[in-house]
Formats: sequence, C-alpha cells, structure tokens
Amino acid sequence: MVSEAEKIQKKTSCEHQAECMKMVQLIVDGQATDEQMVQFKQNMDKCLPCEKGYELEKCIKETMQLRLEKKCIPSNLIDCIKQKIKGL
Repeated sequence: MVSEAEKIQKKTSCEHQAECMKMVQLIVDGQATDEQMVQFKQNMDKCLPCEKGYELEKCIKETMQLRLEKKCIPSNLIDCIKQKIKGL
C-alpha cells in the first residue's frame, strides 16, 4: 500500500527559483513572517529544488555557527571598514 506522502510527486525544477532562494534566506536568518514561512513550507512540500536549497542553506548556517570563532573586533578596524564602505 502506498502512503499519501509517497503519492505526491515533487517538481524537479522551480520556475520561481530566485524568489524562493530569497525566501530561504529570510527563513534561515529568522526574518521571515509566520505567513511567509507557511507559504514557503507549502511550496517546499511540492518542489524538490526549494527543499534542497533550504536544506543546503540551513546546513551552511549551522556549520558556520559551530565552526567560526567569535572574537571582539577592534573599534578602529570597524571604523576603517565603515569608511571604505561609504567610499564606494
């Protein structure tokens, strides 16, 4: 007997990939609204590229949080970077 989950065929290409990846970034960064999260979850349940993109971004963020060492940055370095950004 085939379950309901197995009956659902996911899309293998995404016609809205750029918009979906922007949504993935919002979700992974914790900036998406509840409505956006629900909407993306519904899409991800039907779209394999969106599901894979979300999983990849989530994995990258988690890995970076575990592997990077947090250090204090000298204030003069911060000022220098801000001045260079303003100069662009």
